[in-house]
Amino acid sequence: MITRIPAVLPLLALLLSSVAHGQERNGPAPLHPGPVGWAAVSGQGVATTTGGGSAGRVTVTSLEELKRLLNDELPRVIIVSGRIETGPKALEIRSHKTLLGADKDATIHGGLSIKNSANIIVRNLNIQGAGAGKDPADAISARNSHHLWFDHLNVWDSRDGNLDLTQGSDYITVSWCKFWYTDPANDHRLSCLVGSGSDNGDTDVGKNRVTWHHNWFADLVRERMPRALFGQVHLFNNYYTSTGNNYCIGAGSFASVLIEQNCFIGVKDPHKFADGNHAFITARDNLYDGSKGKEETGLGGKEGPLVEPFTKPPYPYTADAAKDLATLVTQGAGPQ
Repeated sequence: MITRIPAVLPLLALLLSSVAHGQERNGPAPLHPGPVGWAAVSGQGVATTTGGGSAGRVTVTSLEELKRLLNDELPRVIIVSGRIETGPKALEIRSHKTLLGADKDATIHGGLSIKNSANIIVRNLNIQGAGAGKDPADAISARNSHHLWFDHLNVWDSRDGNLDLTQGSDYITVSWCKFWYTDPANDHRLSCLVGSGSDNGDTDVGKNRVTWHHNWFADLVRERMPRALFGQVHLFNNYYTSTGNNYCIGAGSFASVLIEQNCFIGVKDPHKFADGNHAFITARDNLYDGSKGKEETGLGGKEGPLVEPFTKPPYPYTADAAKDLATLVTQGAGPQ
């Protein structure tokens, strides 16, 4: 079912209701104790995503201390206070770590990198990318890693990707994050990837399972909100206001994407097939206000093996009504 609001109606119509599934919300949603989505599903020897678990909390204010704690072999819960500059090399995060912001102002400027690791939580932080022409390329990158939860982040101004999940990364939830840019002169405003290319089947087949919910794709994001390849990708309750974009969600090579109860405001091509290989899009109960262009569904592409629809995620979740997202997501996304 598609809900479409004519462009002439004011956006205020979307702000009037704050009731989702019969429960009234007052202000931003509280931080959830655990992930909803693929990060909560058992696989690859990990039951669910717990990060540092019950390890004692350590507050850090310096790059040197943060780098040391993120790179050791112990479970850690690390609290970032103030602003930390990574320089041109991204901070590497190893397995069984929770990285939290102490408050709404806690910021990492540069980048975070996860490689060959598992069971990591990054939440309640501002992550400012290095900017056009500068390193590190990605504000956040994950390669060949699994059971990751990115939650309540404010991520902007990467040189390449704000959040790129590649090389067979798997069992991931991205929730309550805001993605945006500030520099219109930066031509590479391509925010988020699930899988990096059509020729990466050796690493990506059977993986790339990611849930995106209650995220806000905001100012100046041009493409990739996200672009998904190979995996089973679930997008629900995301909010799109990136006017002037090229497209929002791209389903590429052999991905099966479920797009439900999202809200698209004044954007171009809310969802489309991203290349010539087979992919499948299931879209239901989304709201389109002033959007235009492609809302492609079903089986797309002409090359390679057929792709089955992904319609029943293997985890519990409750979606809010699309009409409520203007309030819920703009108030609740980002650090709290």
